[in-house]
Amino acid sequence: MGARDDELQIAGLALASQVVATLFGALAPAPRLTVSEWADTHRRLPTKGAAEPGAWRTSRTPFLRGIMDCLSADHPAQRVVFMKPVQIGGTEVGNNWIGYFMDTQKAPMMVVQPTLELAERWSKQRLAAMIEDCPSLREKVRPARERDSGNTTLLKELPGGVLIVAGANSAAGLRSMPARWLFLDEIDAYPHELEEEGNPIDLAEGRTTTFGRRAKVFLCSTPTIESLSRIHKEYLASDMRRYHVPCPYCGALQVLKWENLHWPIGMPQEAVYHCEHCGVGIEEHHKTEMLREEGYGGCAKWIAERPEVFDDRLIAGFHINALYTPVGLGKSWAELARLTDEANRDPAKLKSLTNLRKGEVLADPDEKLDADELKERAGAWRTRTIPIGCLLLTVGVDVQKDRFAVVIVGFGREHRMWIIDYVEIPADPTRDEDWLKLEAYIDQPLLNAFGLPMKPVMRAVDSGYLQDHVLHFTRTRQRRGWMAVKGATQSGRPIVLKPSRVDYTRRGMVVKGGAEQWQVGGDRAKEMLFARLGADRKRSGDDRLCHFPADLDESFYSQFTAEIFDPNKRRWVKIRSRNESLDAVCYAIAAAYQPAVRVQTWREPQWLRLEAVLQPANADLFAVVAPQRAAAPEEREGEAMARKSIEMALPDADINQMRFAALLRARKLQHAQRR
Repeated sequence: MGARDDELQIAGLALASQVVATLFGALAPAPRLTVSEWADTHRRLPTKGAAEPGAWRTSRTPFLRGIMDCLSADHPAQRVVFMKPVQIGGTEVGNNWIGYFMDTQKAPMMVVQPTLELAERWSKQRLAAMIEDCPSLREKVRPARERDSGNTTLLKELPGGVLIVAGANSAAGLRSMPARWLFLDEIDAYPHELEEEGNPIDLAEGRTTTFGRRAKVFLCSTPTIESLSRIHKEYLASDMRRYHVPCPYCGALQVLKWENLHWPIGMPQEAVYHCEHCGVGIEEHHKTEMLREEGYGGCAKWIAERPEVFDDRLIAGFHINALYTPVGLGKSWAELARLTDEANRDPAKLKSLTNLRKGEVLADPDEKLDADELKERAGAWRTRTIPIGCLLLTVGVDVQKDRFAVVIVGFGREHRMWIIDYVEIPADPTRDEDWLKLEAYIDQPLLNAFGLPMKPVMRAVDSGYLQDHVLHFTRTRQRRGWMAVKGATQSGRPIVLKPSRVDYTRRGMVVKGGAEQWQVGGDRAKEMLFARLGADRKRSGDDRLCHFPADLDESFYSQFTAEIFDPNKRRWVKIRSRNESLDAVCYAIAAAYQPAVRVQTWREPQWLRLEAVLQPANADLFAVVAPQRAAAPEEREGEAMARKSIEMALPDADINQMRFAALLRARKLQHAQRR
């Protein structure tokens, strides 16, 4: 009986110790995982959309481990930058970080996609699939179909935390609530500015201010062109890490570079990589072993070019190209060689190769100009003076809520242009008296180099803002050379299109002589303008096509160069918030192209007629004029336009003098022909 009691007592003690151990084990904190460890343990790739569905294996893409672990809660990095090609796993790094956060952290997190539409698509397709395939996440996110589940497309409530999904084109979403963790995906596709709000990245990062040094931001993107690429600027501000792999023959570590991939001419299928140290050709089947990182059976590792940046600012930056793509997960070396051959034959494909495969920025287009470069081209003359050769003036007005941005542009032979004046007039466009002040300023005659007064032949006023007020002003002044303009919604449109009639009777009939609104192809005007400015790089002085006065304000040049053409998006995009002077110049060009002027069609007879009145070679009206051949029909039409332009260009007091001089010349011409 005693032996039996002893056995029961021993069993009871063992059970008690087991219970105590279990309780203490439950109370003990869970082991701290890195993002890569969490992904290897919990993440599963869905069968829909994944190249290799099933359990996530970081060893398959070993270069991603260093990036993911920088995103771990215990890592000191506060800002992680990944500049990458396509199909390399950048977004999956972010997805793993999101899963790690949802499963192990109790804090708010925000994910920002380029647009709200893409954010919703990402949430429904990528995020929902990850939650469904990961049991530990399914336990924490209640199904959306449950009442009061806190689970919507753009908001996932978690125990102790929340995940917010936003689009970079929605300022309201970016201002929604504080976030300790911030994932900014494909930032080069973000809008450069949100109207009246600023940079979307700055808005999103403002959400992390509350958490100070505990916040962490991950920026990931494929780069675009140099001036526009945000990810490139972020990478240059980081410690600039590159993934170094060993040569299978000499063992030397090196970065895989495009120029070291070689193949016989016309035979890209035989491409091999040549070691930059020993020169031996490396076949692609060695790549799997080359990519294996240090500490995991290999020698490859990330090496920072500027480690002091991380010590100072805790910014870790990573860059990689498509040559590192694991075998079977993307383009092979042979396929990349073929794409390179195609790009060498077709420059249009070079952009895709550089951005999408090399993961590098494309050099700025030739049309890209900076403010300092244009300022250095300024001449010795001052604003509101008209240099020799300038024979025609037009005006462009950009309407803002508290000012008018006004530019006067001069035109001459061989497509030459002069910026005659630029001024920003404080005004309230809803007040009629401020419009009258604008009219009085624009219609002040300007003296040319011969002391003769000139005024604009046409004035184009932007009606994209406060359209009714603009039309109210221009409606009664259309016959006096005022036109309301509005930027065309479609790209590739002519600089000036046929006007829209906007005044109708109650029966729907167009009001004769009513207000007109002219559509302006702004992208075409900018294309022409910047092509000429680019061509002026090879010219000097008076030979240039575009001329600037010496005393133009700094703000003019800053606004004038505030846009650049993005070849990937095929449109002009802002790189600075203010671009009034550029828009105003485009409106002035449209005014010169208006059918009543059509300066782009003028030939020498039209310019000669203007020059004879505005810049006479001599003051003798009674000099004998040589007989001239009969003008062709198109020349007669052009001369008629020139005569009308002269009348519009000269102040009213001078029109009679001009007509008297023309009459005298006509009589002398008849006398010369009789003789």
